[in-house]
Amino acid sequence: MILRVSVLGAVLLVAGAVAVHSVLTWDPRGPDVKDARACPGSNASLAEVTGHFRLPVPPDATDVHFSSDLHPLFGEYSLRLSFRTTASGLRAFLDGSGLPAPGTDTEPVDGPSCGFGSSAFRRPRYYGGQQEGTGGPFQREAAVDVSDPARPRVVASAMDL
Repeated sequence: MILRVSVLGAVLLVAGAVAVHSVLTWDPRGPDVKDARACPGSNASLAEVTGHFRLPVPPDATDVHFSSDLHPLFGEYSLRLSFRTTASGLRAFLDGSGLPAPGTDTEPVDGPSCGFGSSAFRRPRYYGGQQEGTGGPFQREAAVDVSDPARPRVVASAMDL
């Protein structure tokens, strides 16, 4: 009888330890995106998150880097994106995104940690604002460096509010 109670106690102790370990190490955000352009920890594909925020990446974009997050409980997205493009690609990005005309804002737009940031921009133009989406309001902003008009650099950031 004592042996049975001891064995049962040991089994319950191990099961409890496994359950506690599972809860403490559970990662609800899901696996990292398998995309060489994604920063580590990104858990939403580029197409998914740019579609959500209506920020089309031009077909001719190069040096693309992004950091994305989809919150597992609240379904909120966030995105940091950087790329180079051509003059026509920049026009397609701005027209497709519907971002307002450049403002007078001088705050830098943070790019993804694994891409280039906007701090090295020589002649930045800032676009952005709050918009309504199907899932609620979101904030989008972009910094565009046109110091090389043939190869503009774009850093964009967006998040659900």
